[in-house]
Amino acid sequence: MPEPRKWHSPERMNAMSQFITREEQGLYVHVLPTKKYKMTNIVVNLIQELKEETATGLALIPYILMRGSQHYPTTEKLQLALDDLYGASLHSTIVKKGERHVLDFTMSVPNEKFLSTEVNLFQNALDILAGVMTAPLTENGGFLPGYVDAEKEQQRKRMAAILDDKTSYARERCLEEMTQGEPFAIPRLGREEQLATITPQELYNLYQEVLRTAPMHVYVIGDVDAEQTAEQLFRVFRSEGAARAVREDFQPVQVEHTPREVKRIVDRLDVNQGKLNVGYWSNVSYASDDYAALSVFNGIFGAFPHSKLFINVREKNSLAYYASSRNDSLKGLIYVQAGVEFENFEKALAIIEEQLEEMKRGNITEQEMEFTINGYVNSYKTSLDQPTTLADIHLNGLIGGKVRSTEEMIELLHKVTVEDVVRVAQAVKLDTVYMLRDKEGDSHA
Repeated sequence: MPEPRKWHSPERMNAMSQFITREEQGLYVHVLPTKKYKMTNIVVNLIQELKEETATGLALIPYILMRGSQHYPTTEKLQLALDDLYGASLHSTIVKKGERHVLDFTMSVPNEKFLSTEVNLFQNALDILAGVMTAPLTENGGFLPGYVDAEKEQQRKRMAAILDDKTSYARERCLEEMTQGEPFAIPRLGREEQLATITPQELYNLYQEVLRTAPMHVYVIGDVDAEQTAEQLFRVFRSEGAARAVREDFQPVQVEHTPREVKRIVDRLDVNQGKLNVGYWSNVSYASDDYAALSVFNGIFGAFPHSKLFINVREKNSLAYYASSRNDSLKGLIYVQAGVEFENFEKALAIIEEQLEEMKRGNITEQEMEFTINGYVNSYKTSLDQPTTLADIHLNGLIGGKVRSTEEMIELLHKVTVEDVVRVAQAVKLDTVYMLRDKEGDSHA
């Protein structure tokens, strides 16, 4: 008889965002019992390494699965089944988190406690979700060719949409140049040139390998009994036949980078507005004790309307239509995005660099600290109203190497000092300057 599964529960069980976790054969069940929501939310994440040889195929699979299952063989029949559960919803996508590729399935179903029905909506929702994930339509040992061809065409359109959105395109190009040769440089959707050669059989075999080896994290947030819910989840997602051979010895993410000569990249497309992106290495990982301080640094630098970039690049000098910074904490990098006129690239870049130097010298006001910390605290408090965001924060912690609840993050933010922010600022190093501009402009720009 197998050893009973054990609960791993945090000490502060009264905290709103603390999940209770159980595990068996690489299947992790995270339950957050709360009476806050009238919907029960289920999130399933299958985690893989981000690799060139699998990225394009993995990115297709969630969309193919949503085309239909053995029980509901068309999108229309699947939607009707969801409608029968008082308007339940089911979505799937592919997510890139640092150097991990995550197949994400999200379901929301009304809690029957609030309805005049005796139907077990949660169990029925689980059955539909499990059917989509584990009982897809197949033919000759592969996914249905028609569904695969249709999703390949949709994937081409998704890839084209990134190019059409020049802000997104510039961001992706900057990060690609910045992390050249590292898994992070691989696009979330994979490579368009690989789509034509992928067969339905290869995709199906890849997915079977994922189901057999990928760590699976299942989140349930809602007015549920933790013990009963966990048993339901293990019954539904327990592997049939051969035991799962889960591998979690993924290659560590390269977060720390030695400064090198700054890259300057200019791309030319048919654009009317220039895009300036600037990439920095922070050398601070998600698990680092300096993570909260880095968050405050980024908030003061460019994440908020009161930030130095917004005020100095956009407001005071009118050099940009937008100017902001973001922190990719799972990779340890910070990148600035600004929409500027072509002739203002160098002026805007100089002011961006000047703001970083100001922070390194400790020119940070009490008001900037207060507004930034309050901004992040409000953001974390807002996440308590968004169940899927709570699951996402928890997953980031698992991938990043340290799980922190929203309450813990709020406590850490309040402890950050100006000295902490200056310390992390002084370690931030410029790596890549990327400019997207018009085709006919000054060749020296």
